[in-house]
Amino acid sequence: MKYNFEQKRNDYETPPELLIKGLKIAGREQKFELDVCCSSKNVPAFNYYIEGEHNGLVEDWMSVNWCNPPYNECPKWVKKAYDEQQKGHKTVMLIPVRTETAYYHNYILFNPKVEIHWLRKGYGFINPDTGESCGVFKNALALVYFK
Repeated sequence: MKYNFEQKRNDYETPPELLIKGLKIAGREQKFELDVCCSSKNVPAFNYYIEGEHNGLVEDWMSVNWCNPPYNECPKWVKKAYDEQQKGHKTVMLIPVRTETAYYHNYILFNPKVEIHWLRKGYGFINPDTGESCGVFKNALALVYFK
């Protein structure tokens, strides 16, 4: 498998198979209640915070949320998911596996109310302009469920 994904922007769309896995983890049939961090209206949620119109880092989240954040901003989004969990809100996040980081240690790995669904390398994100795969992402990913 050739890992040919080059991150040139922060608004790639989630591979459909990972959305399906995320919905299953959250016990949802069709959509999440809120996508907290998106750049287009092609989102897997009934409600959404579009970048530039809303700031999901400061807005309140709903009861069952989806978050595929910009990977260079993961610490902020993971902390926000943790803070929302303290309010009783659930969130499924698609993030890179970076277990050496402070945010993984502080909010994920030792949190008894988090499920980690480890994913293999090799998923292709979608270019929002063309709808085509951008190539294969070279790092391992996880669906992290703040329940």
